[in-house]
Amino acid sequence: MRHSPCIGICKLDDASGHCLGCGRTATEIGNWISMSEGQRDAVWSTLPSRLSALSVRVRLLPWTRDELINWVRDTIEARRGTWCTGAPGAVAEFPCTTERAIRVDLEQDSLIARAPDASFRLRVSDKVRAFAFSEGGPIVLGLPKARAAIRSSSVLTSLGSDSDAIDAAHKTEQLFDYGIGRKNSRFCVRTSDDALQSALSDNAGRHWADVMKAIGMQVLSASPTRVVESAAARIEVFAKIPLPGEQSPPGAHTHFLPDFLKGGEEIASSLAPPDYAAPVAVFYPDEMRR
Repeated sequence: MRHSPCIGICKLDDASGHCLGCGRTATEIGNWISMSEGQRDAVWSTLPSRLSALSVRVRLLPWTRDELINWVRDTIEARRGTWCTGAPGAVAEFPCTTERAIRVDLEQDSLIARAPDASFRLRVSDKVRAFAFSEGGPIVLGLPKARAAIRSSSVLTSLGSDSDAIDAAHKTEQLFDYGIGRKNSRFCVRTSDDALQSALSDNAGRHWADVMKAIGMQVLSASPTRVVESAAARIEVFAKIPLPGEQSPPGAHTHFLPDFLKGGEEIASSLAPPDYAAPVAVFYPDEMRR
């Protein structure tokens, strides 16, 4: 069943009679529950033009769970852009470009994309929603805020073995939450290196800025796997971390940028979903990366 267009902003525009949140008329809102699927589809088809006329900033897309999964799969297999998760200043990117060898699998409730330098997993429940902000622009996936909250820390924290690793071979490696202090995402490093595990454990409980001062070069030199995740998305980046003065390699990579982290944002304000939702992943079409 196709979900309701409601985004929690329930106010009618006096001039057009259309809701400033979803674009429906009062009659369409009142009759929604009793409408057939065909009638709902017909209403959905009118909403983009209505919302554009109202200059509405964000638009909820009508996709069912299966349609969303198929769209995500197509973005990867057709090499149409880049998937990201994380927060401003602490983000992982999984590019879907023609020169990259990527295998896509559906495993139970998850879509998993594997490349030599990274893996990307998206768990798609029937609560995941897609939001658009402009024609041909980024698509933000979100969950209700209560479902989007993730266990995270504001200091470096040992999480033990990475039991939620995408592939079984990595489940015994040790995972450390860097402690960026966000509600909806966390930036972690994962390693089987004894020396790095010891150094990270010795600095547990410290703010990430202090950790970087103490063992930053050791972390860079060891180049552990970076694991950036939300309640629905996880990107594991295996590519080498560039040392100071080196460029990031082409392909999957992470950004850990102290100046951006100071802002405390969960997502850039221009891509913030409606108040009832929180971001879990963002897709940037190729056209925006050129």
